[in-house]
Amino acid sequence: MIDPHSDRPAYRQLADILRDRIATGDLPPGAALPSIKALERQYGVGRETIRRTLAALRTEGLVVTERGYGSRVVDEQPRVYVKVPRGGRVRSRMPTETERAELGIDPGAVVPVLVVMLGGRVRGVYAADRTELTFA
Repeated sequence: MIDPHSDRPAYRQLADILRDRIATGDLPPGAALPSIKALERQYGVGRETIRRTLAALRTEGLVVTERGYGSRVVDEQPRVYVKVPRGGRVRSRMPTETERAELGIDPGAVVPVLVVMLGGRVRGVYAADRTELTFA
């Protein structure tokens, strides 16, 4: 439950609770999160606290929010393993709309892309939430 006397803000406490529910499978991938009204009743917090909680979870890539549909747990994506060539560089940035579509990044998700470069040329662009890099 939310401890009003804690040093941690209420939105972080609620984010911890929801994060734990996601990790344990109580809220599995693709599941809808309870509505804002349901969270208000269940945890005794206000709408702004819930909005800040959802923003934190979106930033972590755990949930996506779509206007008119609410928030849901992000579906697990298969991992992509990318070998970065010797002398290669990796940069991160937010994706373009085209890259979002090509990489299957949900519209409401805050997911950066990793751009692998060698000799000033782009070798690949990958969604950071499902990419693991190895170096030669």
